[in-house]
Amino acid sequence: MELGERSLALGEESVSIGEKMLEKQEATIEAIDRTKEGVVTEIRDLREDLKSYMENKFAKIEHEIVEIKAKIWMV
Repeated sequence: MELGERSLALGEESVSIGEKMLEKQEATIEAIDRTKEGVVTEIRDLREDLKSYMENKFAKIEHEIVEIKAKIWMV
């Protein structure tokens, strides 16, 4: 094999390796994007759950304060 042919073969192999690397990078980026979307959705759901929980707790506390004030004025 001549030097020119070998150089051409190495160049083609480099291009092939580069294409495979780009494909893997694209697959990795897609996987990261899917994971990111899942994390964002999960955080949003947790925030909604926490919001509902805190609203219920505050409502209970407010109700208890009203009851305490009513009992204090009755004494």
